Amino acid sequence: MLKLPQTDKKILIALSLAFCLTLGVGFEHFYQPKRKTINIYMQALDSYNLKDYSNAYYQFSRVGNFSKLKPAALYRQALCAHALGDEVSEIEAYSALFKHFPASHLSTEAKYNAAKLLSDRNSKKALRYFSEVMVSGADEEYKVASQYYISKIEARNKKTKLKKEKIEEGFRNYLVKYPDGRLAADVARNWLKYNPKMKSSDFVLAGRAYYLAGLYNESEQILSKAKMNDAWALLASIAYKKGNIVKGNSLTIVGSAKYAGNVEKEDYNRAVSDYVLYGKNSYNSATELLKIAKGKYKDYIWNLKCKNSPQSSKYSCYEELYGTFPNGDYAQNAMLNTLIGRLINKNYTGAKLMTNDFITKYPDSEYLPMVMFWNAKIEQKYSHNPNFEIFYRNIINNFPDSYYAYRSFWIVENLPNSIIPTDLVYKPVEYPYKYPHKGSILYNLILVNDYTMIEKYANDDFIKSWAQYKNDNYVTSMLTAKKAMEKLKTKPPKDDARWRLVYPLNYFKQVQTQSSYYGNNPALIMAIIKEESHFNPYAQSGVGAIGLMQLMPQTAHEVGEKKGYQFNTTDLFNPEFNIRMGNIYYATLKDNLGGMDISAVAAYNGGIGSVTRWKDLLHYSDTDEFVEQIPYEETKNYVHKVMTSYWNYTRVYQK
Repeated sequence: MLKLPQTDKKILIALSLAFCLTLGVGFEHFYQPKRKTINIYMQALDSYNLKDYSNAYYQFSRVGNFSKLKPAALYRQALCAHALGDEVSEIEAYSALFKHFPASHLSTEAKYNAAKLLSDRNSKKALRYFSEVMVSGADEEYKVASQYYISKIEARNKKTKLKKEKIEEGFRNYLVKYPDGRLAADVARNWLKYNPKMKSSDFVLAGRAYYLAGLYNESEQILSKAKMNDAWALLASIAYKKGNIVKGNSLTIVGSAKYAGNVEKEDYNRAVSDYVLYGKNSYNSATELLKIAKGKYKDYIWNLKCKNSPQSSKYSCYEELYGTFPNGDYAQNAMLNTLIGRLINKNYTGAKLMTNDFITKYPDSEYLPMVMFWNAKIEQKYSHNPNFEIFYRNIINNFPDSYYAYRSFWIVENLPNSIIPTDLVYKPVEYPYKYPHKGSILYNLILVNDYTMIEKYANDDFIKSWAQYKNDNYVTSMLTAKKAMEKLKTKPPKDDARWRLVYPLNYFKQVQTQSSYYGNNPALIMAIIKEESHFNPYAQSGVGAIGLMQLMPQTAHEVGEKKGYQFNTTDLFNPEFNIRMGNIYYATLKDNLGGMDISAVAAYNGGIGSVTRWKDLLHYSDTDEFVEQIPYEETKNYVHKVMTSYWNYTRVYQK
């Protein structure tokens, strides 16, 4: 047997130990126990949330290559590198993701992000990646943006084989589809640099991008190169933004009379709206402009005229608008107002004909519950149909979450006031479906509480909403869930967890305590908070309203002092104190309005003076007629939204 010297033995042992350690580490990296993977990922996520990006980058690199979490860990590494300003490592992480995990939900996004970073470093590789994104199953926005970046790279490539028309198509396509997109101003800038002598309509596209980005001087300079008949609407809007009312009016008058068909509808409407807004009298301004306007979009001016009409002529104005433009963009709105006008004037036969016409013409309209409600009310009050309840129950069954389902329920149940007598039972926001199977990436991301990655992976908007909620993004969460619920033709049962994403019970204990003490309904106060601040305790409006219940400091101090509260304005950012002051204020409004909650809700938005004045001026026989006639569109919509939320809090959380 060969004997080695003692020194050589020690070296051999050391080498063997090193080899075994390396092999063990490598083996563990590929065959990492799941519990250890989860611990590593959660430690890395904690470091990331604490902004310790260097440590987080290292910890995410330790996630095993065979783990379901590896693609998410690589994406997280890229985010860490980005936070550290390390573009090389960021590109490496994205590249590893889409190369080793091409089937991952994050793969295309990673390729797009890597391509953007490579645009200046390695344009050839960037072009290849962007081209692959364009033919992938990526979202449309990624494809359009990729087309733009290809054009941007090719525009500076003197040896490009791409034709000029093809390059410009990339710039144009982005600005047509996303004029106010994140890249729009950059797209316009690069396009103008590539072709400073583009055609008039393209100058308008570039000018619009600058305008929507708030770069008014730059936009005006670009639009000066376009033909006036193409650019007048945007130039008018810029003039109004810069305080030059005379110039804005002149451009709008000439443009709407001669060149309406040359501009986009949104640009036209914006200029016309400003003309009416800055006029001495909105009704007179709209009337004067309507007389000289010709061609396309004239019905928009007419709609503004009706909207600003005196109450005595408002509904006849809408009836005339519908008669002139029965298939126009504002026909639905005109029909709804004509319906209300006929009801007020007790023309019930005409009102019935209007409801039937609307239902036939617009069977999928978002306003269908309203029209069906008034149809039911005509059957009940004016046709004296003994089976009128069938009409109301049809609304409750088919549009269970709508304002008009609430009003229908109130009528069918013959309730004495607007509040439905029921207690609420607290239910937390939960994952909206049965949990995903254990082998799925979503299940693993739930285990490690990585809600940001769950939002990226989820194909379902309710799951995205849940992830946003868990990340404390309450506003985004509720809006996501609301849009998702609106898309469902058949609504789920009221005990379905998805409803709680639309109507969460944030701050419920504080609301319950304070509302009960001051004699308010907890569900109604929850609804006011939801619509006022979407549960953001630090919310501040442009006019200075503060906190969850969006209280004006002066108002809060006034009502607080009457109850013996002395406080600093900053105390209104405290959720519990804000809820207390909000309840005091709401109770005060209700007491001054005869205990009527719908009137108090209207006053919470429009002011008690306005509500009192409307009650004296408007002609109505019941609450529903009053609400539909509220002159301030914002306040009328506010009443609808708050009472809709109130109704849904009541039905979703009732005992």
